Amino acid sequence: MTLKLYENNSYIKEFTATVLSIEASGENFEVILDQTAFFPEGGGQATDKGEINGIAVLDVQEKGDTVVHTLAQPLEIGKTVNGKIDWPLRFLRMQNHCAEHILSGVIHKMFGYNNVGFHMNDSLITFDVDGPLTAEDIEKVECEANKAVFQNAKISVSYPTAEEFAQMDCRSKIELVDGVRLITVEGFDTCVCCAPHPATAGEIGLIKIVNFCAFKGGTRIEMVAGVLALSDYSYLHNTAKAIMKQLSSKREEIAVQVQKLGDDLAAARSEIKALNEKLAAASLKTELIGNTLVGFTKDADFNALRNIANGRLSEAEYIALFAETNDGYNYLVATAAGDARGIVKALNERFSGKGGGRPDCVQGKIAKAEEQNLIDIFQNR
Repeated sequence: MTLKLYENNSYIKEFTATVLSIEASGENFEVILDQTAFFPEGGGQATDKGEINGIAVLDVQEKGDTVVHTLAQPLEIGKTVNGKIDWPLRFLRMQNHCAEHILSGVIHKMFGYNNVGFHMNDSLITFDVDGPLTAEDIEKVECEANKAVFQNAKISVSYPTAEEFAQMDCRSKIELVDGVRLITVEGFDTCVCCAPHPATAGEIGLIKIVNFCAFKGGTRIEMVAGVLALSDYSYLHNTAKAIMKQLSSKREEIAVQVQKLGDDLAAARSEIKALNEKLAAASLKTELIGNTLVGFTKDADFNALRNIANGRLSEAEYIALFAETNDGYNYLVATAAGDARGIVKALNERFSGKGGGRPDCVQGKIAKAEEQNLIDIFQNR
């Protein structure tokens, strides 16, 4: 049996222990100690990192009532060893896991929704609730959750009996057993959890929801807290400064300036598109072959070809337009009353093309070919 020091004291950074057993596991070694401060993987949180007697801890897993540490080198059974936790990483995870508890508790109290999924890595925390939330709801939830931080709410660990647990207002109503571990953020949340948490919510520093979206009838929320929230703010702050410099704008003006740039760019693209269509139409070379007006131009997209065809449908039963590109041709075949698909089938078969559409208008792409070879298709119909 391993005494789990992390369960009642999340702040132990170093500890001594006795090696109880060691077993080879591939190229590594599985070590069991009489006590440990290393948190094993569980509750959505990853394994603690650190070292034992200077040897890096590769993995930590709970097996029954023991905690197994995976090391690249062996230790000696019966010897006293020194363990050292990667504290900055542990504290980052404590901040963010506890922040998720607070947000989930606030959502449960405000809307009655349950947390139905949780994923935590070292850059972002994602969790799902089983009900819809609006942008206004998210803002209210975030503000309420940060009250726990600003009020420095007390966070405690308890092990109620089954009878006590049955009477508690707790988000996680698992099977009633004695000794279940509860994490309580005073005034905000009580939830079953096996992971280390800070002693007060003030240590979280800040809780920030960075994104949310509808997911399987509920809401998926992405959040950061503490060290991660500071990193996120620093990134956004530096990005805003760079944009301010590029636009020669004040901080409060950059959103308006970026919107104006976007509008100007959209207008310029629309003007360029119209000019390109005019250029394609002006440079179009046409030849009437039987009942088909065949035309050639360059670098015109399908919209341009469609507009040109619509303007000239009265000149022939069929309009077949080809716009040369770097790797072949864009083509469009249109008709006012016939069926263009037979022409397109012949084009695709002969020139390795792909395309489709309605009987009266079909478009696609074909490989490079001589103009005369394309004209032959229509001369031989």
